Amino acid sequence: MTSSGEYTVSETARAAGISRQAYYKWLNRRLSLREQQEREVLEEIKRIEKRHQDSVGYDKMVRLLNKESRLSYRVGIKRVSRIMKINGIRADYRQPKKDRQGAKQTYQDENRTIALKVVTLRNKK
Repeated sequence: MTSSGEYTVSETARAAGISRQAYYKWLNRRLSLREQQEREVLEEIKRIEKRHQDSVGYDKMVRLLNKESRLSYRVGIKRVSRIMKINGIRADYRQPKKDRQGAKQTYQDENRTIALKVVTLRNKK
């Protein structure tokens, strides 16, 4: 441990059970193609989210990414939903509440109207 209370690289590597060489190799590694694509997709997701004011879910996000993004490849629902979940990106909107009582009342009113028309037609015969 150093005088400032921090651990040295050697101590940290030893605690993790790896060599210093492995640590520095990992630290200076190049990103894989998949990791590069993940970063590009995340940047595009953030750009679209900002433009649409955080109101885009993963299904619409996939459509927008494939339709209007600068990506040279297509992305799928699972990839986009995973990236959005890992980074805490969610659509900020509520589902509209269904007025079941009002719908029931409208249905009953329509049935009464139809019944009155049928009775009126029968009485005219």
